[in-house]
Amino acid sequence: MNPTKPFFSIVIPTYNRASFLEENIPSLLQLSYDDYEIIVVDDGSTDSTEEVFKKIKHARLSYYKKENAERAAARNYGALRAKGDYITFLDSDDILFKDALEKAARVIEQYRR
Repeated sequence: MNPTKPFFSIVIPTYNRASFLEENIPSLLQLSYDDYEIIVVDDGSTDSTEEVFKKIKHARLSYYKKENAERAAARNYGALRAKGDYITFLDSDDILFKDALEKAARVIEQYRR
């Protein structure tokens, strides 16, 4: 992974989804493709979301907490902080197949001019 410019940025807006993120984030850290960052935008959660992230330490993972302004605002907030060439938005209750980014990168490289 290029520490200054990853190929993909995964932006995850979240609000009171601590229990989902305990499964979501570790699964993303197991992806077979390694040129990506994960940006989680906590949209003012009142549950233990922040504590979940304090337990997960990883160079790919960035966590931002902001005042609640709904999902679209959280996505935009994350997109503004993304360093990747491509941004993918993922809901906090979703996981990706282990090879999802690898396949996406292959297709992008195949058709990129």
